Amino acid sequence: MPRWSNQFRTTQLVATAKVYPQGYHKGNIIGLDGVDADLIAGNIKYGMRMFGILGTMVQWIYDLFGETGEPAGLVIPTPSIGLVAAQASSPPGLTATPALAVPVPTIGKTAELSWLLLDDCEAAWDEYVQANVVSTADNVVFKIGAASAKMAVADLAAVGRLATHDIGPFDLSPYRYLKGWVRNSVALDSGDISILLDEHAQCVSPLKDLNIGAIVANTWTEVTLDMGDTSGLVAIISIGIDMDVDKGIFDFWIDQARSTEMT
Repeated sequence: MPRWSNQFRTTQLVATAKVYPQGYHKGNIIGLDGVDADLIAGNIKYGMRMFGILGTMVQWIYDLFGETGEPAGLVIPTPSIGLVAAQASSPPGLTATPALAVPVPTIGKTAELSWLLLDDCEAAWDEYVQANVVSTADNVVFKIGAASAKMAVADLAAVGRLATHDIGPFDLSPYRYLKGWVRNSVALDSGDISILLDEHAQCVSPLKDLNIGAIVANTWTEVTLDMGDTSGLVAIISIGIDMDVDKGIFDFWIDQARSTEMT
């Protein structure tokens, strides 16, 4: 009987790395995506990491299962089986067979049948950053994906733009509302903080200055901001956070900024 040598060793794939070592197989320093063309970010669900590749399949971001905090929207009524009722004039010997009634499913939440993701906030907003503000990507405090855009505001920060981020260009004219998740380390009153949209870099002359309203401290809040007339928002390239009232020292976070047709 021939004996197998021990020159081969067992290996297993590592979920966080695309490169696999030599073992029962030859190994491939190029990585799994070198032998499987479908292993790309666009084929992986948004926010999920597979063999070191972070998914960007954005059509999964807002699904019917409410993974972003949105409530489930698909309503499927319970099918029923019943017999056809006998008519008063039915002749003797009439038979009836069970009939399956399947009601038409409906979508209970129609708020975001159409939306446009402006920024997933996975990277720091660094197009413009005020001198007394530190803008980073926070992978500890976030709502969706793997990070949020954080602005740490020092006591000497001036009223005005805290930070902006380059986006697009996006045509927002078909949309009416701006939605996003925001959080602040101190409570905010209506009029304290706003979100800027501009067709110029660094939001130097914003077309929209949208008050985020009052929010409680250290709580993720989804805001829905009415953009009003959006006919002029055809080439938006910058989004920013503006401090309209001096709030002293605080941290501000934003995640998943998007425009929608409906509330």
